[in-house]
Amino acid sequence: MDPALTTRPGLVVRTPHTAPALASARPRAAGPRPATAAGPPSPSQDTLDRGFVRVAQRHPDAVAVQEVRGELSFGKAELWSTRLASMLMHADLQLGDPVIVHCDDHRQALLAQLAVLKAGGVCVPAAYGLGLPELRAIGAVSAASTVLCSSSTRETWARRHTTLALDHPETWRRITTHRLEPALPLSHPAEAAYLLVAHGGPGGPTGHLVDHRAWRLAVAERIRTAGPAPRRVFVAGPPASPAALSAMWWAFAGGASLRVMPTAGAPAEGHGTLSAAVCSPEEYEALVDALPIRPRLVQLVGGPVPAGLVNRHFTALPGTRLRADLAPSDGVLPWITREFTPTGKEPSPRSLGTPVSKVQVRVLDDRGGPQTAEQPGELCATGPALPFSTVRLPGHTTPAWEDAPLLRSGLSARRYPDGTLELADPPAPTA
Repeated sequence: MDPALTTRPGLVVRTPHTAPALASARPRAAGPRPATAAGPPSPSQDTLDRGFVRVAQRHPDAVAVQEVRGELSFGKAELWSTRLASMLMHADLQLGDPVIVHCDDHRQALLAQLAVLKAGGVCVPAAYGLGLPELRAIGAVSAASTVLCSSSTRETWARRHTTLALDHPETWRRITTHRLEPALPLSHPAEAAYLLVAHGGPGGPTGHLVDHRAWRLAVAERIRTAGPAPRRVFVAGPPASPAALSAMWWAFAGGASLRVMPTAGAPAEGHGTLSAAVCSPEEYEALVDALPIRPRLVQLVGGPVPAGLVNRHFTALPGTRLRADLAPSDGVLPWITREFTPTGKEPSPRSLGTPVSKVQVRVLDDRGGPQTAEQPGELCATGPALPFSTVRLPGHTTPAWEDAPLLRSGLSARRYPDGTLELADPPAPTA
């Protein structure tokens, strides 16, 4: 294993509690795991991890992730995630079981996610830096019994979960003692790949189940609207954050690498470097006036773009494209996309843009019916490029009219007769 990934002590593996597997609403066929290796996946049966395998086979030495503490190639990520997936299977991880990923390093987070997907589990990302209430909510909503973590995050989970620290040499010594499973990968495009837990809202924390096909549709839409990822895709947020998840699968789809944004004061990359930055609007607000890179594209993903941020962008980076994907339910999978242009006047902060392919956007009244044109209602969405099911804490109910796949944004919006969508209330101005 790359020594840069194994620099800290603290491996603890504890006996897991008996916890119910995540109810994914998509049952698999009963029976034992297959004993023989599956053939090469066809293009119609693609998963996130199989797409990564293809890139790793073509470019094993290319950099997949670069951190301040080191880098990880596609080939090594493929090899070590397969070993980790084999260990998870030998530890009795079942198909569809949720596994929390809570790492302080993007390389560790990538290995963990790939391993869970290969073993047929469901990734439950917990962004590094979240507070204890949010982490407890992730554990409660997912009912996960296993956490793939770093030494710095292990103590949060150690009392009630099986914890495996991915930055300790003993972890990888244990992993290498397990035989490689010939049945890997066990992921399937129609099965859940992620449980994305959203915090806040009147119903409390909510988990959104996303299958491989929905995620790949979202990536294809990013490629269609923003273009293929350039050679380097930078993120400002921590590992497993919504923006980091959005950035990594866009990058890996084209063999690009995920890079951590340089710290303030670091030498800025030249204008000739092909790069993009993926941030939440809140992250970009803090960076826009002194961005330490010079990307050809800034891609925002998450909530509405604050008023004034667009003009700040074109003042600081007049030659850089600015796009925004509205992903209000989970901060990752977009509902609506928009490209901004330097028009010389303040763009309307209320205009939302165009719904992405395979997503149906609705404006509903308080009873769940279509709202009258130009009247405010809640912005909601459904479609194959979005989560297919919702998981809530016990005791939290939803309105009787709510359809299971329907996602609610909590945003008030208007739809005009020509199909144009805009927020009923403009985003807060930039500080």
